[in-house]
Amino acid sequence: MAKSTTKNADTSAAAQARAKAQEQLRAQERKTRVVIWASVIIGIVLAGGLAAFIMSQSQSGGEAIPAGATEAGGIPVGMSGVVGEDLPEGVPVVRVYADYLCPVCGELERIVGSDLDELREAGTIRLEYHPVSILDRASPTQYASRAANAVATVADGSPEHFLAYSHVLFENQPREGVAHPTNAQLAALAVGVGVPQEVADTIGAGTFRGWVVSATQQASIEGLQGTPTIMVDGQIISQNEVPYFQPGALRAFLEALASQA
Repeated sequence: MAKSTTKNADTSAAAQARAKAQEQLRAQERKTRVVIWASVIIGIVLAGGLAAFIMSQSQSGGEAIPAGATEAGGIPVGMSGVVGEDLPEGVPVVRVYADYLCPVCGELERIVGSDLDELREAGTIRLEYHPVSILDRASPTQYASRAANAVATVADGSPEHFLAYSHVLFENQPREGVAHPTNAQLAALAVGVGVPQEVADTIGAGTFRGWVVSATQQASIEGLQGTPTIMVDGQIISQNEVPYFQPGALRAFLEALASQA
């Protein structure tokens, strides 16, 4: 009789333990659903707020915008190599999002830079560069945003030298966490690729740093999660889809895509 009572007690205890565990699981699931939905709602609100902020800035003239820049924060370079001129129509639109302090962006530039230039010159693609600033935290002098402002300054004041200047910044890319080029050194690099002195001298004024901030926010809204990022016709291209760090892979993909246009 004692054994039966003990067995019943054990069974009851086990049932209570299971019931408690199941209730805890249900409570955790409810909590998780609440967190997920709250995150979604907050994300929507924040995205809407950022979009409204960017639109109000553009409409109110609250920030300087480089001549030729797109509403999405891009700097389009045409077949002639000049910002905003000789832009082909009816071809794949390629956007390259890069932070000038990002070492992986520098590596991507070395791998695909010449291919993109050749495809652009041939009118096979429409090429847009999106300078963003997400690595200022790795620079005591906010080099990422200063470099992005510098290329925007050149795009605005000497558009035929934008590409050469962008390339030379990557060629002279500093490492994260060490002393980074001053505005005077950024200006000297600009003069070195043919930018007029009077344009280079305005780099230090930071005229387009507000635009860099808004362009970076806009890129985030459009799905940017890091750099470098390549977008083709509005879609982010993943490494699984196109292994663009392999020489020639991006070019082959873009040529095949253009042939279908």
